[in-house]
Amino acid sequence: MDHRPRVRAIPTETYFSMVRERLAAEGQAYVRVTGISMRPLLEHLRDGVVIVPPDRVRRGDIVLFDRNNGHYALHRVIRKGKNGFTMAGDNQWYYETDLPYEGIMGVVSLIVRKGRVIPRGNFLLKSYSFWVTLLTVPRIKGWKVLRKLLKPFRHAG
Repeated sequence: MDHRPRVRAIPTETYFSMVRERLAAEGQAYVRVTGISMRPLLEHLRDGVVIVPPDRVRRGDIVLFDRNNGHYALHRVIRKGKNGFTMAGDNQWYYETDLPYEGIMGVVSLIVRKGRVIPRGNFLLKSYSFWVTLLTVPRIKGWKVLRKLLKPFRHAG
């Protein structure tokens, strides 16, 4: 007998419509993590997050972003500006710039990782977030430079 919980697939737009309704009605919503862009902190289908309305977004926060094309991202805010922000997944090799603040559906207030609840203010989580945020741009820029340097050594084929 299979004891795993039953998972029901529903269309993305339907799911995030329910997330919006829950945010409006209850002030928070649980979102299951899918994808690998936030590894190693968040693991695909194992972990989840509780998001709250984006009253205040800080550098280092993990936000749920609506790309307005049917796609959503749970990524970290790397930079903030007057007209937009930059975000990237902890496991990504690129970042997205000039994103509108209006696209932020919510900010992560709790992480449910391996069944443990980790609040946003947890010291270890804040330390991890600080270093990941600080090193993301240099890591990505360094990767781009390395790829250019190695390009002549790649062969077609």
